[in-house]
Parts: sequence; structure tokens; C-alpha cells
Amino acid sequence: MRARGSEIGTGHEVWLGRGSLVEAMRASYALPGIFKPASVSGRWLFDGALVNPVPVSVCRALGARYVIAVNLNADLGGKGTVVQTLDAGPPLESEPSDSNGRGARRLIARQLLGPSSDAPGISTVVVEAFNIVQDRIARSRLAGDPPDAMIAPKLSSIGLFEFHRADEAIHSGVTAAAREVEDLGRELALRRRFQKRPLPAVLSA
Repeated sequence: MRARGSEIGTGHEVWLGRGSLVEAMRASYALPGIFKPASVSGRWLFDGALVNPVPVSVCRALGARYVIAVNLNADLGGKGTVVQTLDAGPPLESEPSDSNGRGARRLIARQLLGPSSDAPGISTVVVEAFNIVQDRIARSRLAGDPPDAMIAPKLSSIGLFEFHRADEAIHSGVTAAAREVEDLGRELALRRRFQKRPLPAVLSA
């Protein structure tokens, strides 16, 4: 088993294969802005998914010959679109400032913290930002190091903190795996038959 973390400051992907399981799990789920980073052997670690959301490379490094990846963000697509023309709206209203810069500080505070009926809350902003980053990194990593097979549960309707919907999430995973079982069985059977074939004779002049 390998839990993974992302080191603060360096961005290193850290594999945790020894020591306290509890501490390894804490580091592995420490989502920035939501959970505190975990200190492991003098390193401060966040969730390993920050740098490697679908860790195919870890499985390859551990000697796996056939990698079945489970991509939990597969149906969070549409985060790579470019909106080329968007009206930015009217300019911000300025406030008179004084020698202490109070007007500027009030303007900044209003933009960052001011009430708005339709503005997303800070938790929504953190989670959505995390999802966007995950989508971009996962697509890039999978393009360079694809798994042999992919299972993609549809989980976009389930929020990050909706733990009460665990049964629904599990059912989605079972359904996604069931769709792939038959194809996986056929491909593995073909690979086993191919590996059992005798090597062709090498003819020399």
C-alpha cells in the first residue's frame, strides 16, 4: 500500500509506505483550505492528488503489469474550455481615499467580502478551484502515462462533503465497474494466452 502526499513548498509527490497508517491517511486527504496539512518526518504534506490525481505512475513503479485506474473526476469535464469574448461589465466605482488609504481598503474589502446574493461561498470556491486543477492535471498525466483500463463513476452530482450520500457514491462505482467487467475479462484472457505462446525461433544466417 502507498498513500501519497504533496509537499508544501517543493511540490514533491511523496509516497508513504511505512510508519503510521493514521498519519499517512491524514496527509493523503488534507485538502488545501479545508483540512490542515499533516507533518510527516519533517515534511508538511497536502493531498497527493494535487500533483497526481490518477496515480498510474505509482502502480507502474511498484511493478504492476496491468493497471486499472479509477478516475473520480471523469465526469467533471468542460473545465478546459476557453471563453474568448466576455463583457467585463462596467468599471468598479472608486471611493475617495485619504492619507491612510481607507477608501482603497474599503473597496478591496467590499470586492472580497461584500454581500452578494448570488456569489459562491468560500468553501464552494475552494472545492471548484480544486476540481478545475484536478481535471487539467489528470488529463495531462493520463495522456502521458495512460492506464490499461479506466473505470469512471459518475459522481459530479455528489458534493465533496456530502458524506451522507456514501451509498449513492458506492452504487455509482459498482455500476461503472460492472460496465467494464466483461471487456476487462476478455482483454486479460487474451493477454494470458499471448504470454503462454512459445517465443518464435530466431534464425541466424
